[in-house]
Amino acid sequence: MNFSIEGIENVVDKLTQYASGDKIQRGLAMAGEVVRAHAVANCPVATGRLKGSIVSQVDGDSVAIGPTADYGIYVEFGTGSKGDKSVSHTSKRHWTYYSGGRFYTTSGQAPQPFLVPALKNNISEIIMKFREGYGV
Repeated sequence: MNFSIEGIENVVDKLTQYASGDKIQRGLAMAGEVVRAHAVANCPVATGRLKGSIVSQVDGDSVAIGPTADYGIYVEFGTGSKGDKSVSHTSKRHWTYYSGGRFYTTSGQAPQPFLVPALKNNISEIIMKFREGYGV
């Protein structure tokens, strides 16, 4: 059985055009920048190091947004008994450490989310920017 579809070449051309890596990466870069900008705006500031370390990086067909400062996860999700219970490093009730000839006990720090809300609270803007960058 043989059949043909008139105009299939045009459809294939359009699909190839829409699947272009450059367009996807441009859309991801623009969407990632929205999340990054909101994360920076939401970020708690002590020294400014964490806020200044928030980056957006496109890699193929994905984009990663987050801080390069190693302690960013502890600010986002908290620590110890005060932290977000869904994160493994917050499972301890308290811990003790020794420094400068003294023992210190801490029960942790409360979460100060800046990255998750930057994504969750801006979905419409993120989609709009992706579409703009993609050319839709």
